[in-house]
Amino acid sequence: MSWKEAEEAFKRSDTVIVPTGTLHAHGPTPIGIDATAPERLAEEVGKRTSMLILPVVAYGEDDKMANYPGSIGISPSVLEMYYTDILTSLRKNGVRKVVFINGHGGNREALTRAGRNVRKLGMLVAILEWWTTANDLGLYPKDTDYLQEMSIGIAIHGKENADLREETHRGEWGTNPTKKILGEKITPVIFTNFKFRGGTVTIPVDAWEIDLSTPPYVKQDELPKLVAAGNRLIEQFADYYAEFVKEFEKVDADSLK
Repeated sequence: MSWKEAEEAFKRSDTVIVPTGTLHAHGPTPIGIDATAPERLAEEVGKRTSMLILPVVAYGEDDKMANYPGSIGISPSVLEMYYTDILTSLRKNGVRKVVFINGHGGNREALTRAGRNVRKLGMLVAILEWWTTANDLGLYPKDTDYLQEMSIGIAIHGKENADLREETHRGEWGTNPTKKILGEKITPVIFTNFKFRGGTVTIPVDAWEIDLSTPPYVKQDELPKLVAAGNRLIEQFADYYAEFVKEFEKVDADSLK
């Protein structure tokens, strides 16, 4: 868009969509999937709603995955201010409501804090995350959660980008991808989440310290089926998010004061 076209677009609605992600390991799946998945979903929602879509914020939080090659992280405090500046600039353009389609769970806290920061500007923020949607709506078999991301990744990037070499993989991959580093009774679940006697505790560790090496689990001839599953998921997410965005657009941000 030219700036004149942008001016016209901002006048059509006080609601916009911003895709956010990061770069880090996902087993045999491209490291950029946390950014390209929300970018693709935002494009699909835009087609369904004619809503203004901003460029993807591809860099994000990566503290717990920092030791993996290809990880590029922004510190959470900087990220919070970065998101806040984006929101503040949008407010100057007349935007009151922003839907973040977020591709990385580690961004959530910074996005939430940024959303709180701009409440004093009369803005309202919503954060959508596809994996939560998938689990809540039962869109993918629970015992193969880790394949959701691969399905979406190769649906977007092509099945030739699945790294199925025989060497084992680490980083958000496998059905039981964590090793016990704190004894038998304090067991890792994922990232910084641990279980003790049935309760959940948080212990900040690096993913590299608890991730186990596991085989790809996927054969070459299974990739077309995964691509089809990924395309189906993208359509389902886009339909759901489009419905949400239409409802969110109706909200009067001033009514919350």
